Amino acid sequence: MTDWKADGDRAIDVLICDDDAAIRGMLRSVLELRPSLRAVGEASDGNEAVAEAARLQPDVILLDLAMPHRTGLESLAELKHVAPRAKVIVFSGFSTASVAEEVIGLGAALYLSKGAGPDAINDAIEQAAAGTLPTRLQAPQQRTNL
Repeated sequence: MTDWKADGDRAIDVLICDDDAAIRGMLRSVLELRPSLRAVGEASDGNEAVAEAARLQPDVILLDLAMPHRTGLESLAELKHVAPRAKVIVFSGFSTASVAEEVIGLGAALYLSKGAGPDAINDAIEQAAAGTLPTRLQAPQQRTNL
């Protein structure tokens, strides 16, 4: 897999990992808003997330924390091992600063609240792929209807 270039030479490959099919579908629709982004796969639990990350080698992994069989938190280290170049964005409804700090400490590139809007989601993915995420940890946002 070639590296993503900021000038848009190729789409950013994203793996969507969430146990809720409606959330996965919404995220796929959000990604389709930008030609620079491409959903290359989906996973509905932690075990599938690891298997799909190893198979697809995505640029970015959107990872929910509350999934069956193996939570996102339990999967994070192995995801970093099987897809070492992938940037992991934890996308979760657990909106506390301590959760955000914990996932960043475990190797996630960013914590993003499920209340984030489409532009915030897509901006975070593009910034993660380009390696331009802010270095300071931002407090999780309030949940909104998306």
